[in-house]
Amino acid sequence: MSADRGFSLIEMLVVLFVIVLMTSLVTLNVNSGAGDRLVQERLETLVAVADYALDEAQFSGSDFGVLFAGSANERGEPTITAHWRQRFNEGWREPQGSTDIFTPLEFPANARLQILLDDVELLPAAADAVNPAAGTSPQWLLLSSGETQTGELLIRSRDDDQLLWRLSWDALGRFEQFRGNNDETVDDYARAP
Repeated sequence: MSADRGFSLIEMLVVLFVIVLMTSLVTLNVNSGAGDRLVQERLETLVAVADYALDEAQFSGSDFGVLFAGSANERGEPTITAHWRQRFNEGWREPQGSTDIFTPLEFPANARLQILLDDVELLPAAADAVNPAAGTSPQWLLLSSGETQTGELLIRSRDDDQLLWRLSWDALGRFEQFRGNNDETVDDYARAP
């Protein structure tokens, strides 16, 4: 007599439960990694454009700056956006040249930015300050002399306030990027002398 026996309903449900659990864990890990990569990408873009703005400021003799302002993403979640500004005779306005480079840079909603310039913490500007007609001065200045304020941009998790990324720079615009509380540089953006 052969003992051909199939799986019981309980055994099939247990296997199905394990598959669903594993799929959920993989999805959570992939999504959190994508958010982390997005923050890193934003930091790298911020550094690249700031480096370009310092060069452009020296070349044109016109100061540039970054206005960090509160905003909301397409889902209505609070975010911080970096807006580029250039000083004109009329005041601070959007840069006229290279408009494809000086585009606003929105950080993910799950990230909280802490902005420190010359060891003073700055709060993001209100959303209405972004209107160029308001002439709001940027918090972070990139001067035509090739100098800037020393500073740090700390990116923290909005959920648990854990430090995710840290970007620091000196008065000559030499940037260093760190992951979390680690003191090993992830990227060292050496600025040409």
